Amino acid sequence: MRKLLLASAAVLGGTLGAANAQVAPAPTVVPTPVPFTLTPSPTAGPGTISVRVNARMNFYMQAGSDSGRNPGVVTVTPGVLTPTNTKLQSYQFGEYARLFFNLDGIAGNGLKYGAFLEVRQDNGDAPGGGIAGGISSQSRTRGAMYFRNEGAYLGTDQLGFVRFGSTYQPSVLFATGTFENFNDGAWDGDAPGIFTGNTTPTWPFPDISPFYVPGAIVYVSPQFYGVDFAASFAPTSAGLNLTSGNCGYANTAASPAGVSANTVAGGVTGCDATSSTSVYGEQTRPRNETQIYARYRGAFGPVGIAVQGGGIFSGKVNDNNPVQNPTQYDGYSLGDGGAILTYGGLAIGGHITAGRSNGQFNLDPKGSKDSFAWVGGASYAIGPVIVGASYFDYMSAGSKRATSAAFVGNRNEYGIAAGGTYNFAPGMNIFLSYLYGHRKELGVDLLGGAVATSANNVQTHNNVQSQGVSIGTQFRW
Repeated sequence: MRKLLLASAAVLGGTLGAANAQVAPAPTVVPTPVPFTLTPSPTAGPGTISVRVNARMNFYMQAGSDSGRNPGVVTVTPGVLTPTNTKLQSYQFGEYARLFFNLDGIAGNGLKYGAFLEVRQDNGDAPGGGIAGGISSQSRTRGAMYFRNEGAYLGTDQLGFVRFGSTYQPSVLFATGTFENFNDGAWDGDAPGIFTGNTTPTWPFPDISPFYVPGAIVYVSPQFYGVDFAASFAPTSAGLNLTSGNCGYANTAASPAGVSANTVAGGVTGCDATSSTSVYGEQTRPRNETQIYARYRGAFGPVGIAVQGGGIFSGKVNDNNPVQNPTQYDGYSLGDGGAILTYGGLAIGGHITAGRSNGQFNLDPKGSKDSFAWVGGASYAIGPVIVGASYFDYMSAGSKRATSAAFVGNRNEYGIAAGGTYNFAPGMNIFLSYLYGHRKELGVDLLGGAVATSANNVQTHNNVQSQGVSIGTQFRW
């Protein structure tokens, strides 16, 4: 639920540098109150620290329908139709909880520092587990909680702050205009969990896990005349890891004739630090990712404005296979920007992300279509209530490759979201969410994953839809 971080994350990019601000920050769209902050908490003064432990628990009642609930015949392998007799009911309950640990301090010389940990629960019981089917009883390795983020910061209001660890990069810290501030976060919330996975449109904006889990170093500047900027560097796509992995070469498929045994289709090295390899499956991974962003926030009478823009760039794991993989990939090369205008409780705006990426920030095959995503929305806050609506559209290469150009189309996805949040009482929110989503790609079974070839066309489930309503509550302490 990254949208629950965006308000506090944005504060980190601005308030920590506010000592040099020359204009008042623009009025902001306030999302669902968060159970923690990413900024230093008040301390008694130099030489003191503040420690906080917070928690969040959400509960949902959901009803919905989608193309995967009673799919009929699904194409898994080209030319092979796999019938399914499975039907899913249209309603369910859901819940989850998370823990947040914060340390903030001020050294004797005025240096501010701190750390942040986010702990999540593991996935739910296996299907059919029932009330007695606890995770630990099924598999001890699935019963443990795990860290999702572990980051730290240090700096001063005058010089800016350095963040490091599995932490939020500028595309997350400065995210503007994505309209995740009403209900539980629109299509970037938890409500889409009711849908079968392949019917859910891809959230295409860079405020998600590829840009807050990998280990990174981030610099966030002070604010000058309403402007601040941030930059980051992540050497690999891995996070929450002290080593480069055990570097075991997994042979998951037969090696091509005349090529060494380590050259396999779909294999992995197991090495986070891989820079080049003959293993096909590794060549879709980004490396040496950088971000550079700037943001302006200002107020002109009763009107507030917030504008951000930047770029995301990377290399990739290189292919040193003597028999070259027929599909090669480009690193990230993305432009990203958004804007919001506010007047009283009303906010309108949008966000655009475009360039070389595919799906939810996978690498784009060489020669394929650039991605292009945009979202527009509006919200209105009055007292403890905020309501809003948004629409996003996403064009990407999807499953299209040079080898399938004549048989497979580009992918189009869009999503509509509407709803509201009521801050019922301190520590408690109630929200209502409506979602409608659509995905389309010629020559691809979007449920089964089969892709058309010259020998086999795929005409099943080229279009899938989903829609649902959720009523939820969140408790924070």
